[in-house]
Amino acid sequence: MIYFDNNATTAVTPAVFDAMLPFLKEQYGNPSSIHQLGNQARVAVEQARGRVAKAIGARSSEITFCASGTEAGNFAIAAALQQAKLAGKLNADSNIVITAIEHPAVKAAAAWFGKLYDVTVRVVPMHFDNGAVSPAPFADAIDANTLLVSVMLANNESGLILPVAEIAALAKSVGALVYCDGVQALGKVPVDVKKLGVDMFSLSAHKFHGPKGIGALFCKRGLKLPAMLHGGSQESGRRAGTENTPGIVGMGVAAERAAACDTVVIAALRDTFEQGLRERLGDKIHVNFADLPRTPNISSVQFKGADGNLLLIMMDQQGLCASTGSACSSGSLSVSPVLLAMGLREAEAKGTIRFSLSRLTTRDEVDRALDAVVAALK
Repeated sequence: MIYFDNNATTAVTPAVFDAMLPFLKEQYGNPSSIHQLGNQARVAVEQARGRVAKAIGARSSEITFCASGTEAGNFAIAAALQQAKLAGKLNADSNIVITAIEHPAVKAAAAWFGKLYDVTVRVVPMHFDNGAVSPAPFADAIDANTLLVSVMLANNESGLILPVAEIAALAKSVGALVYCDGVQALGKVPVDVKKLGVDMFSLSAHKFHGPKGIGALFCKRGLKLPAMLHGGSQESGRRAGTENTPGIVGMGVAAERAAACDTVVIAALRDTFEQGLRERLGDKIHVNFADLPRTPNISSVQFKGADGNLLLIMMDQQGLCASTGSACSSGSLSVSPVLLAMGLREAEAKGTIRFSLSRLTTRDEVDRALDAVVAALK
């Protein structure tokens, strides 16, 4: 099987697995217990917290572990609005601003909590200027009543890299908080939350060769937000519940490795794959967004006149795993709203396949993937 669906999830590496294993077997203590086993778990959790923090340019105290990137994003949006309500800042014109290409977890959370707190959700369209995302529509959408701006760093379907620092500066000029979905960024682009200027930043371990079921949220020092979950004092009171020690340990190792990843090699393999498609299939294909800033691992390819879902089935029969878009939306055969928001027509979006590589991808896999695509298309 050739796995080109790494934006959906990645394989746990041997180094991550080996680091986790002791905490699934003999070192199974509760990090809150004061005996030796508990202390071993506590030390491991804090070491992992330091690794995750270093990977994104943060302090250890700014990292809160949670169950997923989805949970982190839901908390960021809910907490920002709850804080505004408790501070008496909500009014009839209060709004939050999100991009049109945010992950379904962010879009759904914004819609839900916006309705719950009676806050308008402003969705900013994607406009491109000189081969990059234009910040102008964000400047138009953000005003003195904006409470939160949510902008992802790297898009999960197209690989598009957004100008987060510029957009964050616009938000800060009116006193709004900034949340950045960074789930698809670590291990693909350099991440420094201080340089980005964001207040909150989410991570999910299984997107960079860590285990599933563990994520983290960066909360800028001094940012006082309501708790994620209420109960015990775990995670400095931000998220109650016994810590997932094996998952946290695995995430720490995976984050450290991801931050040191040589993305030049991944980009070269991606480019080789795209060039191979052009040589073998000519004008039957078109590589979407090749002229925009994108992550080095992703290739969004339009197969002209083809049905993407049917083509995926044929590729799977050839031993190639890929995707038509977000894994969170794969149960639906509807056209990707992200691709439409980025300017593709409906027929073009329906014929688009997302191929996503990782640092584990080999040249041999690229060659075999090309054979599989050609065979499937026939």
